Amino acid sequence: MVKMDASKMTSKTSSLKALILKAWRERWTDIQWGINIKTILPRGVSGDLYNLADCILQQAMVGCGANQLVISYLKHSLASHLVSYAAVLQRIAKFDAFHKPHCILSLLEFLEGFLDSITCRSKMEEEILAFAVSSIILWLLQVYHYSLSKYPSSNPIQSQELLEKSTTLLNSIVHSDFLLSMFYLAKQNDPDEFNEVTKKCQEITAFMMMNTQFKAPVTIHDTLQKICNMDIDKIAPLNIKPETVTHCLQALIAVNVLANPSADMQQLASQLMMIQRIKSYPLSRLYCELIRACFISLNDASKDASKQALWAAFTFLKLPQVINYLHNTCGTTNKDGDYSVEVVEAFEKLLQGTPLLDVVDAKNSCNSVVSLLEPLVKLNVISETQLAYFNQKRESKDIKLQKLEPTGLQGSVLSFITRAEPTLAGMLKTMGGDFHKTQDSLYVMLCQIVGGTTLDTILPVATVEGKLKLFVSRLIKFNEFALLTASEKGASQSKVYIFDLSFLILCSIVQDYGVDAVLEENGDSFFEQWVRDCMVHKGVHKSPEQILQKCDLQLVDIFIHHLSAPDFDFKNTNLKPHDLCTNVCGVIKEILFAWEQGSISSADVKRMLDSLRQKMASLAVCASVWLCSYINVVHQDAYIKPLNMVQMFLSPPSEVELAQIDNFKERAILMCQLVRKMQYDIHPPLVPKSKVVPFTHCIVSKQPILEQLQSVWEDIKTRGYLHIDATQIVESLLNTAGPVWFVTNLIKEMLKFRYQDDLDRSVDIILAMFHLDIEKCTEALLLHVLPQYLYNAKLCDELVEPQSAILAKLCVYSIYASLEHSISNRVNISRKRRHDDSEDLDTMATSSKVRRMNDNTSDSLYYSQGQSMSGIVIKEPLQSALDVLYKSFSQLAGKNGDVTPQTQFIFEFMVYVVQCGQERAQVVLQKMPSEIIPTLIKALPDNFNVGLILRLYDLSTSYGRKDTARDLCLLRNMRLRPE
Repeated sequence: MVKMDASKMTSKTSSLKALILKAWRERWTDIQWGINIKTILPRGVSGDLYNLADCILQQAMVGCGANQLVISYLKHSLASHLVSYAAVLQRIAKFDAFHKPHCILSLLEFLEGFLDSITCRSKMEEEILAFAVSSIILWLLQVYHYSLSKYPSSNPIQSQELLEKSTTLLNSIVHSDFLLSMFYLAKQNDPDEFNEVTKKCQEITAFMMMNTQFKAPVTIHDTLQKICNMDIDKIAPLNIKPETVTHCLQALIAVNVLANPSADMQQLASQLMMIQRIKSYPLSRLYCELIRACFISLNDASKDASKQALWAAFTFLKLPQVINYLHNTCGTTNKDGDYSVEVVEAFEKLLQGTPLLDVVDAKNSCNSVVSLLEPLVKLNVISETQLAYFNQKRESKDIKLQKLEPTGLQGSVLSFITRAEPTLAGMLKTMGGDFHKTQDSLYVMLCQIVGGTTLDTILPVATVEGKLKLFVSRLIKFNEFALLTASEKGASQSKVYIFDLSFLILCSIVQDYGVDAVLEENGDSFFEQWVRDCMVHKGVHKSPEQILQKCDLQLVDIFIHHLSAPDFDFKNTNLKPHDLCTNVCGVIKEILFAWEQGSISSADVKRMLDSLRQKMASLAVCASVWLCSYINVVHQDAYIKPLNMVQMFLSPPSEVELAQIDNFKERAILMCQLVRKMQYDIHPPLVPKSKVVPFTHCIVSKQPILEQLQSVWEDIKTRGYLHIDATQIVESLLNTAGPVWFVTNLIKEMLKFRYQDDLDRSVDIILAMFHLDIEKCTEALLLHVLPQYLYNAKLCDELVEPQSAILAKLCVYSIYASLEHSISNRVNISRKRRHDDSEDLDTMATSSKVRRMNDNTSDSLYYSQGQSMSGIVIKEPLQSALDVLYKSFSQLAGKNGDVTPQTQFIFEFMVYVVQCGQERAQVVLQKMPSEIIPTLIKALPDNFNVGLILRLYDLSTSYGRKDTARDLCLLRNMRLRPE
């Protein structure tokens, strides 16, 4: 804006006023006015600088009626761009001589003439047009109110005309998306003026109700209501069509239970609420899809006892807690406060899926709906009446079902889970006591749970209830106690067996659930140190030389000497159990090398290995860890003998071993499971392609990894969803090949589809797969894979509809999922604490008590506070990835109005950011270069609408409002230009 000297401005304004008077006296036509005004205002200079609109209207409103000739000069000035619409509106709004009805009427007619053409022509106007629209709305309301107050005492016909004209104009404004959006901007900028507007609306409404003689125009009530309720979803709704079928939740829950079964309630709930947000689901549908997802996976798990136990525990123990958490966070109850409205609606929808419920009930020998409802009654989420209603509705169908012969857990799955809860609580309580008093009873208990299927059900229950770490920490303390007692002079062999069994159970838990999930970071017990130094973690073997460095050569020699003797026994040595576990690797290396050199026979090897496992089954595990690490690094020709040694440990126990050694069967079962899984990791058995090897963290197939991914994808196409076995293969592929390869090939498979339903399903399932490591996968997508499609000429051809929109949708889904993950992790870190023995065990002893405890309120409050807009900050690596992405968009958006496949992709990306993010869209877009949107509007004006533009920027900031006003005016000008 050019700064003018005050005296020059006054001089120019005086000249303009003199010219207006001269024009009126000489009765110039508007064309003559246009010619003569140029003598004062040269081309390109705006009359707004010298208040031209103010000068003209002052002269036009001198008398009791408006001077139409002078008003015609203002019309010409407006048409010839000498004055702006914003300046004219602001000047009209200043006219407060409401006692001059003829003047008011002329102004209303003048306003009516250009209302549909209002726009901006310069940057300076963009900033003041919103204020001008707000001012003119307030002025029209004042006109209406004044006319109403004088009706019918003064001229009733004239008052009626004023009322109808002002009503028509107000109605036109609220039905113009451009003017209404400008008014919305003004509300964000100056709430006080908006309060004046709403106050005036309320006064008019009250006056109309009191004045019974007055017949109000039909539209005025709706118009006033719309002016007062300036909510963005009401003035500019996005009109998102909800998906008829969703595939996201089943796959997401399958991945979650595989990758992080002990995830806390906060973490899981935040993921589910993120899905609800990006999909625009009502809460009832989220509940229904969540329950349906669990039932599908529970059905998939019915052939494997351990998987079935985990899914049953998740479905019938954790799922009610999750639903309760979500209900406390964002649900609604009925008028009497008896039940959750959304949960009842969800079960009504769920009961429509009879085939799924029938097969789940048949395979698990229970009424799954009632089994899920009962804990919800205890949590006060639904009432007893609702339980009885759904029970009656389902039982009529359930009674006709033929229960199938169980292939996993033998019997009712729910009964196994309900029995495991008190057993777990009892064990935790016992392990929290004095081991001197409880060691024998605890050993008997451990033998019992290993001997049956109880361990397979206790661990899943502990996992989903978040008690697995506590269970492991107490078991480690018991193992340490057993180690001390077994190391005492004259300790009986039974003391060694206690150490042996507890060590094996701990190994089994770490092998199945991972080190990070169950162990503390800085644990200093023997078991924790041994795991860090020796045990395989997520398919990564330690170096065999590194493991051997822990050995003491003197102890290894003593160990070998005694092991070679036929009457090998601990009593004959000074070696303690932990010394044996640490040094057995050195012993097994010497045995292997001696066998390879021909110094000993295979029979000698078998005898020594049998002696090892007879004395302590955990020695077989420690030895197998080294053997597997050794096999992992040696040439293929050299691993036959070490593999045979591993196989010797797996030979079935003899009748003599079972008869003479206490509880050898239980320890041998665990030992064989542990060794077999280690063997699978390095030497996959010959199984059909369709058969999945359980609990693997890396590729254990000779099939190429791309073929494995494609076979998983074919299975998804056939089934229509992600099978829980396929999630293990997917995790192995990600761990083995890395996120860039993983994401690249998933995108290739997705873009092969041509039909919308197939594309929608593939996006949902890929998003779930990304949750195996959402941050790394999102980074790979934005920094490595997407640029290939944007810049590579060969791949650009694939950016056609509907594939282009689907790729944009996946990018946006991944960004919001990654953002949610970082927020959730930040909250979890701040709330993280170490399990302590001083915790009140009585409060966690029985699940019925846990279920009755409505302790989610504080978490809910914490969660809702953590989600406030001001608290959301995008962190690395997501922020850097977005910066690179927006830089690419700036280069590719389509300069000079050019439309390319990249332009369409960027537009689709922006649409999905707004649709899926709701209030978080501005957080994701906050560092987007401001020139991208205007460039897109010029290229694709027909694709934009004010609802989209209003949601692209943070309107709580001044620069956000300026950018929004600029884009709204640009879109307006593009629409008003001649075809």
